[in-house]
Amino acid sequence: MSSDIKTIPLMDRHSVEDSSCSTGCGNCSSTGCNGGHIVKAGSSDDVVYMNLIFFAVIVIVMIVTSYLMMKILNAIFQ
Repeated sequence: MSSDIKTIPLMDRHSVEDSSCSTGCGNCSSTGCNGGHIVKAGSSDDVVYMNLIFFAVIVIVMIVTSYLMMKILNAIFQ
């Protein structure tokens, strides 16, 4: 009965995209892709730190805003 099972071939999207990747800097012979969502391969330290601080500030603002909204809604509906 197990010999009747058929497999469906799937194409991995990443394997197609990785074949045409380059670093984009042109200075090294690496064949890796530009990495990450925001931080690209070969970014300087100040760009990386700026992005990390930006995301940390966004997270802090979201937490403070949700806390304040919770306090306001509790004060209104109590």
